[in-house]
Amino acid sequence: MMSLYMTPRSRARMMRYFPGDRVARHVGIHSDVHVPVDVKEEQDAYVIIATLPGLEADDLNIEILDNVVDISGEFKKDAGDDDDYLRSERAVGGFQRRLRFSTNLVAADADASLKNGILTLRVPKVEEERPKTITIKTK
Repeated sequence: MMSLYMTPRSRARMMRYFPGDRVARHVGIHSDVHVPVDVKEEQDAYVIIATLPGLEADDLNIEILDNVVDISGEFKKDAGDDDDYLRSERAVGGFQRRLRFSTNLVAADADASLKNGILTLRVPKVEEERPKTITIKTK
């Protein structure tokens, strides 16, 4: 299975060639807002780091089913905000990131923390999928 990770720049370049929702569905982006993520593989787990400025834990939903991790939420406008901005670049709207892994995951042992707008999600791999070290015995 091939995994495709995109930076905002490469996503914009792809959107130029494949406009609309087709590219978004292909690369696991299902939202109005793009949320950048980093995925790191450790020996016994995957670590997903997402940049979510201004969100609280209650604003997020994380679901893990089989080998798919779904992270979703919504960036809301501040109460009392009027639309008289000269420039508005902050993200507003819902987002969903769906990450599919080739290894089965242990959802019950997943651990998430949110600090200073950075979500860190650690999802362990199934025991059978982890690399094993075999010791060779000599007489």
